[in-house]
Amino acid sequence: MESTSAYHSGRVGQRHALMVLAFLGCMFMYATRVGLSVSMVAMTKSTVKIVNLNSETNSSRIIVEVCPLLQTKPLKVSSNNGTVPSRDQNRKYDWDAKTQGLLHGAFFYGYLVSQIPGGWVAHKIGAKIPMAASMVIIGILTIISPFAADGGVWAFFVVRLLVGFFQGVVYPSITVLWSEWAPPKERGRLLSVSYSGLQLGTVMGMFLAGFLAQTYGWESIFYCFGVLLLAWVVPWMFLAYDSPSKHPRISEAEKEYIMASLNPDIELDNLGEAKPTDPPIKPQRTVPWLEIFKTIPVWALLISEFGYNWGFYVLLTNLPTYLNNILHFSLKSNGALSAMPYLSVDFLIGAFVGTGSALVGVAYAGCDATLAVALFAVGVGLSGGVYVGHFIMYTEMSPNYAGILIAMGNTVGTVTGIVAPYVVGVLTSGEGGQSVENWQTVFFIAAGMYGFITVVYGLFGTSVRQKWD
Repeated sequence: MESTSAYHSGRVGQRHALMVLAFLGCMFMYATRVGLSVSMVAMTKSTVKIVNLNSETNSSRIIVEVCPLLQTKPLKVSSNNGTVPSRDQNRKYDWDAKTQGLLHGAFFYGYLVSQIPGGWVAHKIGAKIPMAASMVIIGILTIISPFAADGGVWAFFVVRLLVGFFQGVVYPSITVLWSEWAPPKERGRLLSVSYSGLQLGTVMGMFLAGFLAQTYGWESIFYCFGVLLLAWVVPWMFLAYDSPSKHPRISEAEKEYIMASLNPDIELDNLGEAKPTDPPIKPQRTVPWLEIFKTIPVWALLISEFGYNWGFYVLLTNLPTYLNNILHFSLKSNGALSAMPYLSVDFLIGAFVGTGSALVGVAYAGCDATLAVALFAVGVGLSGGVYVGHFIMYTEMSPNYAGILIAMGNTVGTVTGIVAPYVVGVLTSGEGGQSVENWQTVFFIAAGMYGFITVVYGLFGTSVRQKWD
């Protein structure tokens, strides 16, 4: 039998297989979330008035309308503007900007209420079953989404709300899973790789959604992403386990390495179990709610979540609409260009400052499509630094209650998923609402949020483990 002394942290083991599964789960789950951003462009009728500089149009209207459409511009006009035929012209809905903002926010109503209960359930019964059940339900709801849209705004709203509710269980469950599986020295890497699936899921979702909508119709976005989620559940049920002690195929050396690193004061017998005289590995405790809410660094994280998610959700839900209505990209180009910012390299230092500054640049870029997309890429790429920054600080501050803390953070951040898309809808609705000036206001608000949380996070953020843990 291989001894722990012969085992080292660089060895590939079952925790790495779990990391791959968590990565793929996050990727497919997020694809279902961002798919609506592109499909909303394809499934709704457009009321945007395009200014053509080569037509007999009063040039003063350029100031209040969307960017002018030049015949020499090497861009295809979106199908919503009538020059590229849609696969199904009849299956489009008269949903104005406010209604679209409401439907984008529907997801977050459900996501908001399930965060903390999801973390609590995962702490009580383990993460495997809650994640599997949630993914199955999300997959089914995603597949039936086009039929819900035929039923009207509120039918579609309810389906999106339920998708959000069950996705809210997944995020804290992953954190709980790694509290049992991740040795402290590897925690940052294992969590970062797992959560990076969110970033790649955004890329895949945007790219694939644009292609599917243009080629097979917007309904195929929901069918494809729903099937991917259902397929993921199969290997998850066979390969994932709540802890090393429950895994039937893990090597004794890896099991002892993980459990000893998480609980350095215990001694394991030859079966990898704690000896009867040892204290429990994870003693059941009452969550120290009062101490948590009295901790200033926790509040710093919660405030950071609110500001970060405001900018993030503005881009995630509205970037395809901006590219379509203001810069006139086709559906296929729209999906690809919406995904490009999420391919940027992630940085920790300056994530908030860099993202805010880039959004200010976008506001001033106006109708310069190349500059706008480049600045989006810089801004979103820098924002990815949070996955190796303040997200991991939840686990560093409290390994025992990380699922609870990250559920709290997601709950606060999710409020912006409800408010931000609706605010964008209000700012860009009505006659002349889809204008460069109104979208500048959208980006300025998001940049201001990033500036504020930079100060708060810099002054009060910490990764020190708290006494109440």
